[in-house]
Amino acid sequence: MSELFNALGVDLDDLEWQDLSVCKGMDTNNFYDDYESSAELAKVIDEACLSCPVMTQCLQQGMDGGETGVWGGIYLSLGKPDEARNAHKTQAVWNRIKERIVDTSK
Repeated sequence: MSELFNALGVDLDDLEWQDLSVCKGMDTNNFYDDYESSAELAKVIDEACLSCPVMTQCLQQGMDGGETGVWGGIYLSLGKPDEARNAHKTQAVWNRIKERIVDTSK
């Protein structure tokens, strides 16, 4: 992987996890106020998060920082999952989220 970064002229020392996120450059309102405005938008954001290579780091940042909004595919309120804002998620989506989240405390 580092060969790819070198070929692209990317300095790994300057790279942060956010630089590798699928949502980089997307409208941030989609992850906050607009998230529950329609079931379709929520599903699109959920799928974007589920395909993101830094989903775990994102969720950890949101929880540790007491953030509100979608972080790592889960809508958080003050760093904790918000049951009402995640109500559209099916059990299958929750299972996919759980499969993707890696314990970073080790």
